[in-house]
Amino acid sequence: MSSTTAALPLMLKQLRLASMKENWQSMATKAISQQWTPQQYLHELCLMELNIREDKRLKRYLHEAMLPAGKRLGDYDFKAVKGVQPVQIHTLINERQWVSRGDNVLLFGASGVGKTHLASALGYALVEHGVRVKFMPATLLVQLLQQAKAELRLSDALNKLDRYAVLIVDDIGYVRKTEQESSVLFELIAHRYERGSLIITSNQSFEDWDQLFDDTVMTVAAIDRLVHHATIIHCEGDSYRRKTALKKEKN
Repeated sequence: MSSTTAALPLMLKQLRLASMKENWQSMATKAISQQWTPQQYLHELCLMELNIREDKRLKRYLHEAMLPAGKRLGDYDFKAVKGVQPVQIHTLINERQWVSRGDNVLLFGASGVGKTHLASALGYALVEHGVRVKFMPATLLVQLLQQAKAELRLSDALNKLDRYAVLIVDDIGYVRKTEQESSVLFELIAHRYERGSLIITSNQSFEDWDQLFDDTVMTVAAIDRLVHHATIIHCEGDSYRRKTALKKEKN
């Protein structure tokens, strides 16, 4: 083994080219047998490194997104819900300029009509396209922000959430109407206005949002920021959970 060959794994390690380090020898053998040019050999090594890095990145994004299991678009029954058009959802997935603009998606409907499923399905699809997503129940998110505010680090907590291009806030209607919760919820909405996208599910229409915020002016300001750049979807239909329960009873 030449000194050049012996030093190559160390140099690849220092350059953090892990897949190249593991595969350069087997790839070299293949290159010789198939009479590749040096340029083709280098191209194949770099392509393999990029593909493996991308795969690891997407797996990391999926892990950190904390999306509910089993709620992907292929499992969503569009026929069971009125107000949701497949073409509209596929447009949100395939034409993702709304994410870069910090636009929002607001999903309204009664409990059990599949709002969380649809929000999660959008989340999964966006992650597959390399978009960083975070799913959080609204009550948990508000609790964490309240704690951060009490510890005088709310700004840091909001900035930390900026790493996610899309923040899914599930069941915002279950946030309790208190001054503390209203305050941090409004600060989140104001902070992400035109800088980070929100996907929000709610079983309460805007006219009932005075139950979420402690102050009418704050309610109007929050709604104004959310709808300024938003796709609003009203889900109507029978409860998925009730249908499932009835099927189990029949069986």
